[in-house]
Amino acid sequence: MKKRKVDGKETERERMERLEREGVVKLGTGEIPDEFWESEGPEDPDGLARRYLIEDRR
Repeated sequence: MKKRKVDGKETERERMERLEREGVVKLGTGEIPDEFWESEGPEDPDGLARRYLIEDRR
């Protein structure tokens, strides 16, 4: 990625759109689809994701 000086007047939205054009990020819709909440999620037979989440919250 080439470095460039960013104008101080660039808004956050403009910055994110520029980063998307440069291929650094992909902008989403800002919404989580209903299917996400209805899915079972990835397999985690040992429960590690839940364990680490709980540890992180302590």
